[in-house]
Amino acid sequence: MEAPKLISWNLTRVCNLACGHCYLDAVQRRREATDELTTDEALRVVEEIGTLAPGAMLVLTGGEPLLRRDLDALVAAAAARDLMPVIGTNGTLLDAKRAAALRAAGAVGVGISLDSITPDFHDRLRGQPGAWEKALAGLRAAREAGLAVQVQTTLFRENLGEIEAIADCAEEIGALALNLFFLVCTGRGVTQTDLAGAEYEAALARIAALQKGRVGLMIRARCAPYVRRMLGLHAGDENGGYASWSSACLAGRSYFRITPEGRVTACPYIPQAAGDLRARPLAEVWETAVDFRRLREELPQGKCGGCDYRVSCGGCRARALAASGDLMGEDAKCGYQPAADTLPETKPSPKPTAVQWTPEAQALLARIPGFVRARVRERLEQAAALEDASLITLEFMRAHRPQGNFLAAFGRRPA
Repeated sequence: MEAPKLISWNLTRVCNLACGHCYLDAVQRRREATDELTTDEALRVVEEIGTLAPGAMLVLTGGEPLLRRDLDALVAAAAARDLMPVIGTNGTLLDAKRAAALRAAGAVGVGISLDSITPDFHDRLRGQPGAWEKALAGLRAAREAGLAVQVQTTLFRENLGEIEAIADCAEEIGALALNLFFLVCTGRGVTQTDLAGAEYEAALARIAALQKGRVGLMIRARCAPYVRRMLGLHAGDENGGYASWSSACLAGRSYFRITPEGRVTACPYIPQAAGDLRARPLAEVWETAVDFRRLREELPQGKCGGCDYRVSCGGCRARALAASGDLMGEDAKCGYQPAADTLPETKPSPKPTAVQWTPEAQALLARIPGFVRARVRERLEQAAALEDASLITLEFMRAHRPQGNFLAAFGRRPA
C-alpha cells in the first residue's frame, strides 16, 4: 500500500484571530484545551508518522500553531524522523526571531494566509485590524530566515479579481508557491458566500493561464480537482508541471489530517473521523479505516461516476459529503457534461519500464522528499526512455535536474 505523501495536523484550536471561514471553528484563547494531545502524545504521533511515511511533508497548523508552546520540539522531532515540517500559520505572530528559531529546529517552510493585496478584505475576513500588515511582515521574516514560503489564498467573490495581483505580490516576496484554495463550506465556512459553478470554471481557467507565464512561482488550485479536466489531463497524463499522480482528490489516498484531539480524517473538510490515535496505531487507521478504503477502492457515484474524468478528477469528496451525506456521491459544484457518446474513464494500467537504476542513483532518489519522489522518478524514467538510456546513474540525474527552486527550497540541509 502506498504511504501518504502529505499530512496536515491541526495542533490546536487556539488562535489569535477569528477567521470567518475557519473549517476548524478555532477559538480565540491563549491556552490549549484540556482534550488536545499533550506533548508526550504528540511526540508519539510524530514517531508513528515517521515510521509510516518517511520523507512526507508534515504541515503543522491550527488554529494558530505558533501558540502551541511545544511547537519547536515537535518540529525538531519531525525533522529527526526524516519528515519535512512546514508551519501553516496566519503569520501575524511570526517575526525574525521566531522564524529563525523554527528554521533552527528543522522547519523547511511556512504557509501563510494572504487573502488580498489590500488590508480591507483580509482584515475583515480574519476578524482583526492589522492582520494583513502583520501577515506580510511574517512572510518577509520567513523568507529572510531561509524558510521556503508558500502564500495561501482562499478565493471568494470579493477577491476573485485579485488573483493576478496576488501572484505579483507572492513573486515580489520571493515565495516558492501560491496556493489558491476554493472554499469548502464546512466549519465557519458554511456562513460564507461560495462561488457558483461558472465562477469556479472561469477562475480555474485564469489560474491555469497564469501558471504558464510564471515559471518561477508554482501556482496551484486547491480543492478543485476539475482543473485536471480543464487541462485535458486524464489519469496517467502529465503536462505543464501537473504530474500524472497529481490527479483526483488526494483525501485518504496520499493525504490525511489529524485533529487537535488526535482523530484522523481523510482531509480537513471531511469532519467524520476514520480513527482515534489515542486508541489505535496510525498505520492501522491508514490501512484499514472504512472511509480510506472507500476513497481508494470505490468510484464516485452520480454524474461523477459516469464522467470521462472520473479517475483523473472524480470531484471533491468533501463537497460531495457536505451536499449529499455520501462520501462517494457526486460533486454538484462541477457543471461539466460529457458528450453523449463518451465512455466513463477507466483506471490506467501501470506503465512497464525497462530502465534500471544504479545503487548510487537509488540512494540519491531516496534522499528526495517523499511527496515529490514519485514525480522525480517518473520524469527521470521518461527522460531515459526518450533518450534510449537503459540505466539511470548519478550523472544522468544531475544532467536532468529539475529547473527552478522547488527541490532546492525543500532540500535537505547538510548534516
